[in-house]
Amino acid sequence: MKAVVLSVLVVLVAPVLQVAVVNGLSLPGGGPDVVLVGVIALAPHLRPGAGAFLGFAAGLAADIAPPADHTIGRLALVLCLAGWVCARVTADGTAGRRAAVAAAVALGATLAGGVLAALLDGTPWGTALAPGAVAWTVGLAALVVAALALLPRRRSFGRVPRSRDRPRDPYGRGRRLA
Repeated sequence: MKAVVLSVLVVLVAPVLQVAVVNGLSLPGGGPDVVLVGVIALAPHLRPGAGAFLGFAAGLAADIAPPADHTIGRLALVLCLAGWVCARVTADGTAGRRAAVAAAVALGATLAGGVLAALLDGTPWGTALAPGAVAWTVGLAALVVAALALLPRRRSFGRVPRSRDRPRDPYGRGRRLA
């Protein structure tokens, strides 16, 4: 249930935060892609299919958020792939490993989005692949994922762990069928 609520928050809040706050900041070289960072941070806690769906939904929401001056579906494709790749990485890895994977996926997704922007929309290469925006996105993704990896979390999620004395046989007493 927690994953569903967080996914909905990422899909609804991240594009609004991107348009209303981050795009208005005058950061050197451009600003980070908050939607991509949100997908990269949440996807390792989901299954690969759910991570891809999260990326697709967040990308589609970012595609239609104003000012929608680009091809719809471009960010959905890139974020769908980023969510799938991040979901393939286990959430039980070390903080350093997860941050490195997040940085690599953020770099790849940002570059793929820039190449698609240049090819599909005719955006100049210098604008589509702005080094400042790439650096901000990669750095923020690695920082957020490493911070989330260092947070303590419950491992059982309310389930009672199986004791070693109980038999693993689903029929209880070791009976055989037929």
